[in-house]
Amino acid sequence: MSPTPDDHQVRERTLAEINADIRCLFARAEGRLCDAERVRHAALLQEWAAAVRASVVPAA
Repeated sequence: MSPTPDDHQVRERTLAEINADIRCLFARAEGRLCDAERVRHAALLQEWAAAVRASVVPAA
């Protein structure tokens, strides 16, 4: 039997996990990002922003 999309749900990472990746990126680069690292940083910021939006609870 082949797996269904529901069998491979991707776990969303926490804000802390994403933030740790951002901090590690800058630590490894000693604060100066090359082009590839800037692309990775932009992707991490988008992931972080999406996680923030998902964590907001609408007011009643």
